Amino acid sequence: MKNYYFIFFMLVAICSHSQDGKFNFGARNSGVGGASVTLGDHYSLFNNVGGLGRVENHHVFGGYQNRFGITEFQVIGAGAIYHSEIGNAGVGFYKFGDDLFSQQRFHLAIGNKFQLVSLGIGADLIQYNISSVGTKRAIALEFGGIAEITPQLFFGAHIFNLNQVDLVKETGEKVPTVMKGGLSYRPNEELYINVEVEKDLDFDEIIKAGIEYQVVENVFVRTGISTQPFLSAFGAGFHPKKLRFDYAYTNDSNLGAIHEVSLAYSFQQ
Repeated sequence: MKNYYFIFFMLVAICSHSQDGKFNFGARNSGVGGASVTLGDHYSLFNNVGGLGRVENHHVFGGYQNRFGITEFQVIGAGAIYHSEIGNAGVGFYKFGDDLFSQQRFHLAIGNKFQLVSLGIGADLIQYNISSVGTKRAIALEFGGIAEITPQLFFGAHIFNLNQVDLVKETGEKVPTVMKGGLSYRPNEELYINVEVEKDLDFDEIIKAGIEYQVVENVFVRTGISTQPFLSAFGAGFHPKKLRFDYAYTNDSNLGAIHEVSLAYSFQQ
């Protein structure tokens, strides 16, 4: 019976956008409607490990999401990236929920850039905890990449849980396998136009589109949309020197508002 409680709470988490199997994170990602598979920044650790090789310098970062004003649905995340000439390594932590139901991700990843292509691979310890029922754990693998087709056009792809690991062996319940791919058109250094398709093997595809524009030096504005359900997003970023502060507001057509803030610090070499 406990296994069915796990399945029930997982379905609740998915419906409330805990994004089971989709641990996207960072206010820059949210500000462009989640269309971030082509972005190679420190939050690639969560959104597409294929972009990890494009990160320069060491980084530490963290963020917080307030979902729909419900304390039980809050999300916190943090990570660090070590940069070297032979490649980059990252470690991250993600948590959704509270003491009654929570979903955690402990993450290790490595990535490197080879001329116009960057590739990355990661291993994730996924943990679900339900009060008075127990805890389930699984290790999922992920792989991704970003390719520079032209100086103005980039392609990104990512797959989470490529090993299709079981979460509840007795019922065959698996950790979701999620694939996504997209393009980014960058007519100049100030403007990014991103489109993306995401597909969970058990659900319909999600279409995302987002725009990021650098208004003046170190100041960015963003907007985006996403389907299934329909989401509209707006965001802003302020990146003075080594510090990066980002904020995003997302409106879920079914459940309401999500506020997210992110803060990062770069240790330049």
